[in-house]
Amino acid sequence: MSAQVGALVELAIERLAAGGDGIAHVDGLTVFVPIAAPGDRVRARITRVERRFARAEIEAVLVPGPARREPPCAYYGRCGGCSWLHLDEAEQSRARVAIVREALERIAHAERLPEIEHVASPAALAYRSRARIAHAPGRVGFRARGSHEVVDIEHCAVLDSATETELMRVRASRPRGQGELEIRGYGERLEVGGGVLAVGASAFFQANRPLWERWQAVVAEACGHGERACELYCGVGFFTRALCARFARVVAVERSPAARDARMNTTALVLEASCEDWAARELEAFAPELVLVNPPRTGCHQSVSDAIRASRPRRIVYVSCDAPTLARDVARLGADFRIARIVVLDALPQTHHVEVVLVLESV
Repeated sequence: MSAQVGALVELAIERLAAGGDGIAHVDGLTVFVPIAAPGDRVRARITRVERRFARAEIEAVLVPGPARREPPCAYYGRCGGCSWLHLDEAEQSRARVAIVREALERIAHAERLPEIEHVASPAALAYRSRARIAHAPGRVGFRARGSHEVVDIEHCAVLDSATETELMRVRASRPRGQGELEIRGYGERLEVGGGVLAVGASAFFQANRPLWERWQAVVAEACGHGERACELYCGVGFFTRALCARFARVVAVERSPAARDARMNTTALVLEASCEDWAARELEAFAPELVLVNPPRTGCHQSVSDAIRASRPRRIVYVSCDAPTLARDVARLGADFRIARIVVLDALPQTHHVEVVLVLESV
């Protein structure tokens, strides 16, 4: 058997996995290979072997795939901030769409999917307005790939100018010890879609500034119009304002302090509560025509899926940042809903992360 830890093997990279690695096969095992491109033929060293899969690191690219390029960043490969800088943007987009389709077919057992729409980022580089950086004595930057080590970064290809200025400010301050902190290139009040949003210092906010308005428009269009709508995991109300313009009554639920921002940003009834607890108690009685969910990467708790199904909305709009958990939650919602629309957005170019807006309609 050639697939042993430490062994050198030649691999043909077939496609990209949801986690960003290339996929190949050897000795009946699926092999995950970081910084690989579809069509690559590589010499790789096996680093881990399990019963059904293995992991390997590229030692040499023997034949590059058609989408492989020279990464536009001197730190790439050591810095763990980006995973797809070695791929051209067209391949990145194709991979995101394929990853979403594969997850829905394999995990949700979805058949006859609608054509998946795609929204490219207006900027592939210098787009990111928020990032989490790390520091250690004499170093400020990002964690190394697969390690807690801090890679010292003087220039980041994906940060926008305002956020990179914040990186330089932190570098100049020479922070003591080891730790992490968030930098962002916007203040606690910022303009989006013709209005001003309050965004507290600790509140999560989407990082791709050039995509903000298009993102809002996609979700607003997907939601339609009606009388009663509920938004779960509303955050600071990034999407809630559009709901308030389209529905007569909107209830938005968020357990974090971002709910206080949402109260300032929208006319919805904003409840600072656990979505799991509130949905289980109140959602069915509210009888929403639309439920909009924008959960964290872990997806919706089973109790939330159960509550949504019991409330029987005409439409569910699910905004997801993780294709496998999205597919799991679609499966949990059962046969009472059909997938009516899928939009994949390039929210974080140069990374494997994918953002999906999926519309379910009652049958």
